[in-house]
Parts: sequence; structure tokens; C-alpha cells
Amino acid sequence: MKPSPTLTAPEAGDAPLDENPVLPSMRYRGWFLFVMMLVSMSVVGERYMMAVMVGPIKADLGLSDTQIGLAKDLAVTIVYILAVIPLARLADRWSKRKIVAIAAATWSVAVLLCGQARSFFPLLLGRAAIGLGEGGFTPPSQSWIADLFPMKQRATALAVFLLGTSLGHLSGPALGGWLTSEYGWRNAMMLAAIPGFILVPIVLFTLRDVPAGLADGRAHHKPQTEPFMATLKAIMAVRTLPLLILGAALTTLLTMGLVSWTPAYMERSFGMSARDAGLGMGGALFLGSVIGHSIGGPIADFLGRRDLRWYVWIQVFSALGATTIAFVMLNGPGTSVFPLLGLNMLVGGLSAAPLMAIISGLAPVHARSVAVAVLMVTINIIGLGGGPLFVGVLSDLLAPTYGKESLGMAMRAVLLVGIPAAGLSFWASMICLKDFAASGAWDTTRKTPVALH
Repeated sequence: MKPSPTLTAPEAGDAPLDENPVLPSMRYRGWFLFVMMLVSMSVVGERYMMAVMVGPIKADLGLSDTQIGLAKDLAVTIVYILAVIPLARLADRWSKRKIVAIAAATWSVAVLLCGQARSFFPLLLGRAAIGLGEGGFTPPSQSWIADLFPMKQRATALAVFLLGTSLGHLSGPALGGWLTSEYGWRNAMMLAAIPGFILVPIVLFTLRDVPAGLADGRAHHKPQTEPFMATLKAIMAVRTLPLLILGAALTTLLTMGLVSWTPAYMERSFGMSARDAGLGMGGALFLGSVIGHSIGGPIADFLGRRDLRWYVWIQVFSALGATTIAFVMLNGPGTSVFPLLGLNMLVGGLSAAPLMAIISGLAPVHARSVAVAVLMVTINIIGLGGGPLFVGVLSDLLAPTYGKESLGMAMRAVLLVGIPAAGLSFWASMICLKDFAASGAWDTTRKTPVALH
């Protein structure tokens, strides 16, 4: 029998794709995943490095705390939310490779602009452009991974990819703080832009586009051009997806409600200094998220070979486990808070890679990037936006009754969100098998042809 032609590595990825392509070799896919992890580390690090530059920037530019808050967080988040779905639509129709490279160039230039800012508005513009670059990177990167790794490997591949996020959360503030102390905040930003510029040609010239759905045996060579609402309707018609997306958003609301207020909780309830609280929380978040993200994907792939519902059951376990650990944390001594917060992040992080695998595996092949974008927008609005705000507002309302303990009471109240989050995931587990079967991509025993090079 004549062997299927392989995907050759065109210099720019613009050559016509083979009619009957096979997966690139594992060696190439390992390199691809390593590069994607580095790109993810780059954007996350550059987004969060400003957190350790607030003092010098505020003094140099004469900014208020409100202006710092707008530039540091809100500008990035708003532009990300506005840009991520249109850019995901473009990624489903065009070259994922080119979009990822352009996104990396965008946030690298944006960091340079921030470093050259002499007033508030150039700084705000630069931070907004970081959100634009991040919005262009997240959906195509995850859908690209789904195109290259079959379901039995996908959660593990996504777990490796998520290591970039954890490393970015560590390296951004750590290197940013060191560079700022040694060379000043402007030079620190100039130096921080270098990795992104190095990664752009690596993405362009060593990676290649493949047909959407290749790893699932559903390769689509021609992108569909249906209207956005039709695409969104097709995604929401997969009944498992809206349940898991909303459940993930509620879980994020709980997590961010805890994480964003834990240092203040330690200061008010246990008299801990801001320095010690920051160090304790940083270590807990890093270790917990790295371990949780690293093992969640392989566990899901291992158990999923026995029963596909494990990909969803992990969401239930993660939500209930994280809620229980947080309850113990908030009702125990101060010495146990950060160890338990780390454990909370570990258990909560188990669900990240399996969730991303489900989203990309059940969404229509031509709408994978959009499905990821819908997930990220929902998480950002409900979870990242709602969690810290909910706890803050409730703490103010409870202050007349509970005094300095009002914050702890508000953080306990947010734990109630874990119940509907777990309930939505359990509901999804009862109906997901039909969606798995309908997708045609979840036969974890199916052999996928792989190229030798």
C-alpha cells in the first residue's frame, strides 16, 4: 500500500497542505510544544512584571494609584476581552503560526513602548497593546496544540504548555524586580522585550501550520467563513461546553476571590507584614500551580483511556477539593494558610489542562480558537473581574458587624460558589458521552499515522 504523504516543513508554511497529511513526528511536536511554552512564558512574564515596578514608575511619571491600576491591570484586561474573539475568528480562518508570531511581536514592541513612556497615556497605550498581543496568542496556541496532539496525548501536551504560564508568573516579577533594582525600570522593560523578539523568527521559521483537526483524523484544509453567531451557536449546541465554561468561570471567581485578598487577610487577621505575606503567597501560588498543571493533564489522559468521563470528573473533584481546602484554610491558624493555599492551587490546577482538552476536542474543528476565546472571555469577566470585586464589596458591607474580620467572612462567603461550580461539572459528566461520540475525535485507542520526520 502506498504510504500517505507526509507534511513537509515549508519555510514559511505557505505551501499547499497535503491532501492526506499525517501528523509530524513526535520530535517535531516536542519542539513545537517547547516553543509554545516559551512564548507563553514570555507574554505572561511581560504582563505581570509591572507589579514590581509600581513604586519607581509612579514616582518617575507622577502617577496616582488610580492611573497605576488602570495601566497595570484594567487596560490589559479590557483590550484582551475585546480582542480575543475577533482574533480567534481570524486564527480559525488564517495561519495560526503567523498570528502567534505577530502577537509575540506586538507585546514585545508594547513593552518597549512602556519603557519609553514619559507620561500616563503612552504607558496606558503600551499596556493595552500587551492585552492585544495576549488576545492574539491564547486561542490559536491552544487550538494549534489540539491540531497536533490526539486526544490520548492532548491534556498532557496542554499541561506542558501551561508550565509557561506558571514560569511566567514567577519569572516576570522575579526578573523584573531584579532588573529594576540593578538597571532601573525603563532599562528593565527594554531588556524584558528581548525574549519576545527572539521567539518571533523561531515561530515563523521552525514551526508550520497544519490542517485543523489533523490529530483527530478530521483535517479541514479550507477554513469555513460562517457568521460569528452561527459559529457561537454551533459551540453552544455541544451541551457539555456551556456547562463546563460556566463552571470554570465560577471556579475562577472562587480562586481569584481568595488569591487577590489573601495577603490583606494575613495582615488584618494575623498581623503579618506585607513583605512576608507577599513572599508566602508567591511561593504557594507558584509551587501549587506548577504541580497541579503538570500532573493534571497526564492524570486525565491516563484515566481517560479507561473512561472518557474522567476528563469531566476531574473538574468536579477539583472544584469540591479546592473549596474544601479553602474552607479549612480560612478556619485554621495563620501558619497553615500558605501551605493550604498552595494545596488549594494544586487541586484547582488539576482541572486546567483537561478542561482545555475538552474545549478543543468537543468544539467544531473550524471553531476551536473561537471556543477557547469564549472560555477565556467568560473566565475573565466572571472570574477575574467578579472574584476580587465580590469579596471587596462584601467585606465593606460586613465591616460594621465584624470589623477587621469582615474580610475573612467575605472570603468564606465566596466559597459557596464552589457548590454550583461542581454541580455544573457533574451535570456535564452525565451528558458528555453523547458529545464525545458525536465529535468523532475521542477514540483514545485509535492509531494516528505519524511522520518519521
